[in-house]
Amino acid sequence: MDVELEANHIALLQHRAKNSGNAVLFKLPILRGSGPPQEWNDVTVAEFAAEVDKVASFVMTELKARGIPPRSVVSVLYSGSRHQDLIYTIALARASYIPQMCIDDLTHPGIIFALMEKAGSRMILYDPSLEHVMVNCPFPKLALNPIETIESCSTVSSDSVLPTIEDLSSGLDVCFIYLTSGSTSGSPKIVPLTQKFVSIYYKTQFGIWLDGRCFDTQNGFLSRGSICAVASMIQYLGCLYTGSCIVRPSKMRFSTEELLNMVNVCGLNHMTTYGTWLAPHIQAAKKDPVALKLLQEMRTVSYGGVPISIADDDWCFQNDIPLMDMYATTECGTLMVSVPGKPARFMHPVSGISYRFDPLTDTTTEVDNPASTQLLKFILLADSPQIPQPHLLSTDGNFHTGDLFEKQLDGSYLFRGRADDWIKSEDASLIDTKAIEEKIYDVCSDLVKKCIVVGHLRPSPALFIEVHHDDLSVISEDSLKVLVLQRLEDFNARQYTHERITDKRLIFIVDEGVLPRTRKGNFRRRAIEQKYQKELDAVYMSLYGLSLST
Repeated sequence: MDVELEANHIALLQHRAKNSGNAVLFKLPILRGSGPPQEWNDVTVAEFAAEVDKVASFVMTELKARGIPPRSVVSVLYSGSRHQDLIYTIALARASYIPQMCIDDLTHPGIIFALMEKAGSRMILYDPSLEHVMVNCPFPKLALNPIETIESCSTVSSDSVLPTIEDLSSGLDVCFIYLTSGSTSGSPKIVPLTQKFVSIYYKTQFGIWLDGRCFDTQNGFLSRGSICAVASMIQYLGCLYTGSCIVRPSKMRFSTEELLNMVNVCGLNHMTTYGTWLAPHIQAAKKDPVALKLLQEMRTVSYGGVPISIADDDWCFQNDIPLMDMYATTECGTLMVSVPGKPARFMHPVSGISYRFDPLTDTTTEVDNPASTQLLKFILLADSPQIPQPHLLSTDGNFHTGDLFEKQLDGSYLFRGRADDWIKSEDASLIDTKAIEEKIYDVCSDLVKKCIVVGHLRPSPALFIEVHHDDLSVISEDSLKVLVLQRLEDFNARQYTHERITDKRLIFIVDEGVLPRTRKGNFRRRAIEQKYQKELDAVYMSLYGLSLST
């Protein structure tokens, strides 16, 4: 394909609309009743491009009327999950503006406006349901009309002419501004993406998924969800680039029955999702031969952002499910991918990037501590083509991901969590929270739905668990805690004292959904410790006669 087309995503869209406009780009569910959808509407490349142009004309007219010049940053506050959210985003780019995606999880006006200011935003477009957030907005604002009403809007100028491709951003120009989930610092970071960056990203991603293979039928990818996550934008551009299509489910936590419908009706053949949403289908496949065959016959089953359990990973490998783990960051794109012929958790860096692994050096770590396995920090070097913008780099000019890996004898790497997943006990010894959580999932899968280990700078760790609601109807919370401790006895026997959870008072049972999470579904460990600081202080005081808050 022409290099110029790859350097500008609007040029790519127009080229595809002109030369393969009848190709299906999206399959959208038709919702009738409460059951899973049985039908999907096809949206071709040409139809999508026409919708983008229509909305771009509307947006350009509205923004010009408010004095917002071309090439300005314009923020968009929405769920990002609807098809029209993607259309508005691409339409802003078509009208020569730079969209900054702000997910509606950001409900505090002060945070939203501060992030807009950091990005240099000049205006905000927002979902009408969020009008209450915009009451004291210091920026020009515009509620987003349903796209089907735009043609009748009198504000659309009949002589409004969209910019030519030459007038749009290209190469090293910024085309999108994303926000990180905020899981590291508690506050999102501004991540500008250039045209060149997104081109490298989607070509790398789809090169891994398709691996040079040719098929008689179109590649159909499961939607990655909200366009406020960079993975969804890369999926759209990659499908446009490769002639693939995106299949949207009725919701991201869809049933295995709906998955079967998407395969049979839509030709879905690539599962691309987060581990959180993949896990229920793996459980279904363990019980249902039809669900197992469905996963086995996928061209790829890939996940990222949130891991699956080691037990599920091994089971998928043993049952020939083409599972693939992909390690990526909002700032850098895809950096590591599964090693063929092994369970998906064993990864290696993707070709073309420049990187190094530095030992995690912590002078307070005891050499004989079994939790102090040699951990390696993944660092993307400055000469990598996927290096992010300068303000995201460390003082050495490289990007320090904050993620830790463990090298295996065969040269592959295991993801060992973020640096903040390794909490310190009160004597500064490291505790591998992920190892404890994995063991709990292994021995208590019938009791524990989700769990998180906390206890930074405490004498021993504490455990928060979300349980299956049915269990609490047949067993008391106290009895459930005792049962969890009994099943951990063998594991605890092999751990140092400061790594053990041995008292039921250190187990907190909470309702599903109350613990702070990132939008990907990961627990925010420090935020949980802060939220339950008083409760934790009280327990540690009763157990150890002290209170050392985080």
